[in-house]
Amino acid sequence: MSKPTEQGEKTGRSLFSTSEDSSIVDVFERVYHIPLLGAVMAFMLWIRVQSYDNFIINGEIFFTGNDPWYHFRETSYTVQNYPFTMPYDVWTSYPRGQLAGQFGTLWDQLVATAILIVGLGNPTEMQAGMVMLVATAVMATLCVIPTYLIARRFISRPGALFSVLLLALIPGQFLTRSLAGSYQHHAAETFFMAMAVFAMLVAVSVAERHTPVWELVVDRDVAALKKPFLYSALAGVGTALYLYVWQPGVLLVGIFGAFFLIKITADVVHNDTPEPVTFVAAVSMTVAGLMMIIPLEQFSFGVTDYSYTQIFLPIAVAAGAVFLAFLARQWEQRDLDTTTYPAAVGGILLATIVFLAVALPSVWSLLFDNFVRFIGFGAADTQQTIAEAQPLLGQGEGVEPVIREYGLTFFFAAVGLLALILMPLFRSDDANHSFYAGGGLAIVGILVALPALPEAVFGLIGFPWQLGAFMIGALLLIGAMYQVEYETETMLLIVWTGFLIAAAFTQVRFNYYLVIPVVILTAMVFESVIRWADLNADTATEAKNKLTNIEGWQVMVVSAIALAIIVPGLVVPIEAVGASNTAWDVGAGASPGAVIAWDDSFDWMQEETPYPGELEGHDNALEYYGTYENPGDGNYEYPEGTYGVMSWWDYGHWITTQGERIPHANPFQRNAGEAANYLLAPTEDQAEDVLDDINSDNEADAQTRYVMVDWQMVSPASKFSAPIVWYDAEDVSQEDFIQPTYPQMGEEFGQPIFVREHRYYESQMVRLYEYHGSAVDPSPIVVETQEQTVETEAGGQVTIDAVDLEGGIQEFDTMEEAEEYVDDNPGAQIGGLGPNPSERVDALENYRLVKSAETPASFSNSDLQQQTSIMDQVGISEEFHGLTTPQWVKTFERVPGATVEGSGAPANSEVSAQVEMRDHTTNETFVYQQYADADENGEFEMTLPYSTVGYDEFGPENGYTNIDVTAEGEYQFTAVDEDAEDELEAQLIGVADVDEAQVVGEDESAVTVELDTPEIDFEEEEEEADADGDGDSSEEDDESDEQSQLAAPDVALTPIG
Repeated sequence: MSKPTEQGEKTGRSLFSTSEDSSIVDVFERVYHIPLLGAVMAFMLWIRVQSYDNFIINGEIFFTGNDPWYHFRETSYTVQNYPFTMPYDVWTSYPRGQLAGQFGTLWDQLVATAILIVGLGNPTEMQAGMVMLVATAVMATLCVIPTYLIARRFISRPGALFSVLLLALIPGQFLTRSLAGSYQHHAAETFFMAMAVFAMLVAVSVAERHTPVWELVVDRDVAALKKPFLYSALAGVGTALYLYVWQPGVLLVGIFGAFFLIKITADVVHNDTPEPVTFVAAVSMTVAGLMMIIPLEQFSFGVTDYSYTQIFLPIAVAAGAVFLAFLARQWEQRDLDTTTYPAAVGGILLATIVFLAVALPSVWSLLFDNFVRFIGFGAADTQQTIAEAQPLLGQGEGVEPVIREYGLTFFFAAVGLLALILMPLFRSDDANHSFYAGGGLAIVGILVALPALPEAVFGLIGFPWQLGAFMIGALLLIGAMYQVEYETETMLLIVWTGFLIAAAFTQVRFNYYLVIPVVILTAMVFESVIRWADLNADTATEAKNKLTNIEGWQVMVVSAIALAIIVPGLVVPIEAVGASNTAWDVGAGASPGAVIAWDDSFDWMQEETPYPGELEGHDNALEYYGTYENPGDGNYEYPEGTYGVMSWWDYGHWITTQGERIPHANPFQRNAGEAANYLLAPTEDQAEDVLDDINSDNEADAQTRYVMVDWQMVSPASKFSAPIVWYDAEDVSQEDFIQPTYPQMGEEFGQPIFVREHRYYESQMVRLYEYHGSAVDPSPIVVETQEQTVETEAGGQVTIDAVDLEGGIQEFDTMEEAEEYVDDNPGAQIGGLGPNPSERVDALENYRLVKSAETPASFSNSDLQQQTSIMDQVGISEEFHGLTTPQWVKTFERVPGATVEGSGAPANSEVSAQVEMRDHTTNETFVYQQYADADENGEFEMTLPYSTVGYDEFGPENGYTNIDVTAEGEYQFTAVDEDAEDELEAQLIGVADVDEAQVVGEDESAVTVELDTPEIDFEEEEEEADADGDGDSSEEDDESDEQSQLAAPDVALTPIG
């Protein structure tokens, strides 16, 4: 793995020089890599843009996921206000607004520039969208350049070309985050990080050749310092450009800082001057820090915005390197033992940490928390609700996620990394170095093979064991670098790779960084095999001679290694680990995803709801791409007439860009806790308290007007558990809402189903989506579970909840029978399957369904399919399978509601109000029902959210909603007089219309209704019955007639429960 030398460097000729003595072969030898690089780049781009057409639907541009939509907004703003980015966004995070620091960066400015060029200065929205669709794919393709350049610092051109071929084939995060439609900053991060690392490799190499020591600085020897300064400054510019793309990229500053610390200390130990690398550190990090003053927007310390952190951390690294060099001079002048230098540095470092922790706890907390967040090998509970921030090994069993990500290249790269670390030790003449290498390798092997050991040891002190094991490995690595001298560039490659491994295993997304060193190290291993087989060649003539005399064993060895690297997982998926697609298959299958199912709801929201600032007739419309100054305290004062839309944070950017409305929570996880507290609130009053707290900071009459809930939010098999992690209004866990239960048939167990606890049905978002705000009574369904001890595939034993499909799920004729069975069987409960609660769920008074999506969820909701299938299998009546249509997303409006003042009910009786509503999207009906208790005078009061008349008077033009759900008739009010002797007189009924003006608060008058016994014309009923039965008045006819009188079909509706 020795470092190659470019042929151009040997001869001093230009790459394309064609002197008289040059032959075509000579020219080919110098430039053959350029067309090959072009071919690889073309292949990479083709893989990524195959699915381009999938993202243009009916002339409209779509993106995949969440973040690309916000980049779309930020870039569109920059196109309209070039070259400026959005200073503050009031179209998200209602009612405060937000500075989205990680968006509106250099990446958006670069793409905006491309859009303006394509559109000749006046691009259309379609042109802008088309550029954004492919921008990330193009940037990922450009990553070939720094990958090749870094590889060339260590291996030959053929080896470097092999590394970029691997880059094109790897199907993991780097590919999936750079496909057409995935308009994100990840590929740009990878490109600019790799370019910064390449620049730093060149800078330290130049510094070692020119040795810029302190005396040259004092003498102001410009000629001697010019080249080291120039390349060091370029390294600083590269670092700053990376930070311009992604502010949390201070991780790279930390990596460089660790490298400088180790290198300077190792130089002192080996009696070398540390000043050349110190010069690089001082210049590069100072330049980076000063450049970060330009985009400064937050005058505080933070990581996700342009803040003091991005300025002072690089400058602190520069100052620290200068201090270490000064300390080294003191060691030299005082002739101190250089082996004591690392201990002194370690003591100073420890003292600095203690000082920060005591004197500046907020700064220390910021640094430490982000250190653990990025490379701590674990994830906080809330972080685990973010797919891209979950640990790599949490994506499957054992090393399966690693193989799905890289094929076998990661393991070849690990061999290469170990070789870089261990070979200098084994090659040393000092036997102690070999013993150190062997012992270190044994310790690492134990940590990997027996993870229970570090888990137990570090568990005793409450320290994350993965991080502890990593720190042991890091200390062993540092010790190795103190034992023998490593090439400076090799040392930087090792340190960079080590940190990226920690980052990638901590958060799965960072594998789009790790892919670069993985392919380089794998190519280094492959080139080492070629050299060992004596098939390496520096010229075409030499290659021809070796191929002419090649032997069979050479072919077999090289072919076997090449196939082992390329084929498993890259060319042929390894299905045993869950990998089923090659890179080109992944690229061909990209699509926008669930946003398509939301699209018609967003179109409706744009057209049929008031524009923000115009609610209830106000005239304070917010400009969608307006420029709003940063309020400084993160609390924008919204004008009257604005409002927010509540949903789970996943959907915030869609609401902003597709619905052109203002979400409360968004994918920055802003307000995620408040959203969780609202969506899981067990009562409407608690939900309203959450909204009151949210809106309390705004002086205007801020309010949450709409709530959007999709099937995934209420499905235990999908996103329902995510809000539980963020919920902090009470101490609950997932087990308080759902219980995974295994269906049992004989000795066999099926896939687990989720049996719902009553707390699940009480949750605000479930009451909205499943019941449309209606009250629901329990059904005579009983689920009986039993604990079972079963053996796992690994041979262990676990206790599970199981339900026997032969008698474990039953439907009774009456609730009394069901309740009696539950009382006699401790493992049984009422309801828990489908929409069937254990107790009555009260109605919501201030929420009404106003729009359902056109797309049904029945084909996508596996939980719904499984529960329906099981209820079919055990014979549960279809009426208990679902109470409302399971559309993909449902939109609800929060309204004041109409007050109903009623009289005539029996004293202290229960009064029911019902109305049949029609959803015009599905053309299906549902019943809204609410209960109230009458007082001793028979008077009662209700607040009803659904109107029955007056729809045409209200719409967006006067600040209200043009609802898509209307009543089929009047409200029916019923009560039962338990003391009445005559069953007919026991039924008290009233009817009333509720005007839209009363529901939305424009008309504050109350709806009045009086209950009375319905008048029944028995003579007319008998004539109708005779006509239906051709005059045959049989006993059966009399019974049917009596039932029809009791049911009163002309006024009564079937309850929703």
